[in-house]
Amino acid sequence: MLKSKEPAIRPDFNTVPEAMASLPAWSLWSAERRDLGGGNVEYSYEYLTYTDSMLPILAKKQPLEVILPIFNQLFVALFFLFGITNIIIAIRYAMIKDKVKESELAILAKETPADWHPKVELLYTTYNDFIPYALAQCLKQTYDNTQGVILDNSTDPKYIKMIDDFVIAHPNVKLVRDSQNKHAKAGNLNNYLCNGTHDYDYFVILDSDELLENRFVEKCLKMFYYNNIGILQCNHISGQNNNSFMRTFASSANVFWPVQNVVRNAEGGWLNKTVSGVSVGQTGGALCIELGHGVMMSRECFEDIGQIPYAVAEDLCTSIEATLKGWNIKFASQIYGNEAFPVNMTALMIRSSKFCSANLEFFRKYSSRIIKSKTISLYQKIDLFCFTLAAPIIAFQYISLVISSIICPALHIPLVTQLFMLLPTLVCYFSQSLVDSIFNLKNGMKFLYLLIYEVEAMLLYGSFYFITIKSTVLALMNRPAKFIVTPKVNEHITFLHAIRNNYQGILFSIFTIIACIAISGSYWVLLSFIPGCFGFLFEMQANHRTSEEQIKADKLQSYNNKALQFGNTETVDWND
Repeated sequence: MLKSKEPAIRPDFNTVPEAMASLPAWSLWSAERRDLGGGNVEYSYEYLTYTDSMLPILAKKQPLEVILPIFNQLFVALFFLFGITNIIIAIRYAMIKDKVKESELAILAKETPADWHPKVELLYTTYNDFIPYALAQCLKQTYDNTQGVILDNSTDPKYIKMIDDFVIAHPNVKLVRDSQNKHAKAGNLNNYLCNGTHDYDYFVILDSDELLENRFVEKCLKMFYYNNIGILQCNHISGQNNNSFMRTFASSANVFWPVQNVVRNAEGGWLNKTVSGVSVGQTGGALCIELGHGVMMSRECFEDIGQIPYAVAEDLCTSIEATLKGWNIKFASQIYGNEAFPVNMTALMIRSSKFCSANLEFFRKYSSRIIKSKTISLYQKIDLFCFTLAAPIIAFQYISLVISSIICPALHIPLVTQLFMLLPTLVCYFSQSLVDSIFNLKNGMKFLYLLIYEVEAMLLYGSFYFITIKSTVLALMNRPAKFIVTPKVNEHITFLHAIRNNYQGILFSIFTIIACIAISGSYWVLLSFIPGCFGFLFEMQANHRTSEEQIKADKLQSYNNKALQFGNTETVDWND
């Protein structure tokens, strides 16, 4: 490192190395001297850190050289915050999970008064994805005052007939159709809940592939009776896995649900509704939210909100509306539902794209109200925004990459070392997979299988760059978010179909790699974009089934057929 007390002056690269003497003390250069013969000498220099201080840049009035590095560092700080948050939540979960379990089991062991017998409706929402065995299983509740209601928006005659047949076979189930089919799931729910007179005290929202344990309603009512809550979100496992793709990646969901939600439940604080408004009984460090299915809500809470907000992320929006009204939302780790993991890569990408655009829509609609709210603490606001930005974080990573590896080098704007830029990004990129690995090992996964899983997960989720960036850009351009139903049936996919389905992502990844290497020599971008070149191969993984998985697939289809038969009492095991 060359030290000098002289004013910082950008050296002339074409002159002798004495020009380096004008560099400030905080600059670090490497120089290579090559003797070309005949008395000719060539010098080459390389950036390693800032080649100027901020003050000389400001003095020269070069705002772009100030704005771009600062803007980029804001993204780097966001990545670091997101990654560290994932790790801290996992550590906190490991510390409190046993205590939380004991507390919940103590409540579930209690009895409710014999004269307290509220009516509960199971609201099964469907749009061209009706699964007979799922609803049939959900109806098998130990609590007798339960009513099943199908809320159908379907347009496909096949599903319409299937639902009609199911109602004939199960005459106690109500059927309500919304022919206008507006506002997707929120509109479907409001079409029933906000119209007519209904006799219920609580309702449960079910997705089409939802399986509930037989004591689900009974357990939920105990949590309501012994706690001051308006909404209860229950735990989920990813089951019903009947192909290689589902089996491989379902473990990530099985870790995410309890780790994230147990901590938010424990750290969520408590609210008290008063005549004059809402008082904060206990300030929380996180915000517990409902996640759209496997959730029970009281009638009083819903009527206080007025309706399910019309948004793709209707669950997030409902959570905020309830919280601002003073209703407590809690998570029950010992009450289970079963949600099928996306059946193939296309289904997973559709769900990821929907989450991305929906969360940004939520952010746009509610950020002002959240910031101004006195009900929600500062820590809860930060936690909520971190959770909301989890889906589009990949797009922000790409913007940072473009700034540091394409724009700044092309404009000859000095930046800090790529390693300094890279480390926070890696913390963000691998934080969730690190958490998955720790809990998978603890749950008995062999180390070799874990390594294979981590490589597969990196290739799969790394190939989502294009679809996430596309969804984020469209959302930032105020393109309305769309509620796209996640496909529930896998069609056989060939190699050519896989390429055709992902060619935009493949070309996007190749272009980014070439641009970064050509402009700045940033070979570390391969870590992020090689998956985009090869991740499409996972499209075909869903074609493969083991003999056990084939038996399960046939078994589920058999249950589907039986659920449409009048008088049939056989249902699938909720834990299957």
